[in-house]
Amino acid sequence: MILGAEEQFRVGVPEPGAENFLLSSVAATNEFQVMFEDDGTTGYLYALREAAELVLLDALHIYNVADVTDRETPVTAQIFWDEAQTTAVLLVGGYCHALYDFQRQVGFCRTAFPPAKNGQPGSRELTDELVEKYFAA
Repeated sequence: MILGAEEQFRVGVPEPGAENFLLSSVAATNEFQVMFEDDGTTGYLYALREAAELVLLDALHIYNVADVTDRETPVTAQIFWDEAQTTAVLLVGGYCHALYDFQRQVGFCRTAFPPAKNGQPGSRELTDELVEKYFAA
């Protein structure tokens, strides 16, 4: 796995001088991008493709701030890419919360929410088995 971005933050607390916390990473091809946003109410991972402008491919729900019990404790958010840089994962506090496969245009998250806008078949629930399938050594 290739580390694309990493930053420490507190859940529900914006960056100094900002309205929210943002962490983004662009694949080496500059075609694909993922962006994690905590707007103080929810956390989402967005999958984007660069065309003439950024195109939103998917939005994956990570958490509701009110449901995070230890939100006073700083955590580290990390975005990793596979070797081909066509699949990205989001880790928060060392735990994988979301995965987006740009080749298949499918996204998965622990909450399995919201439903896929592109009619992705099957469950959107991210499991440990699915993460291992994508990132097996």
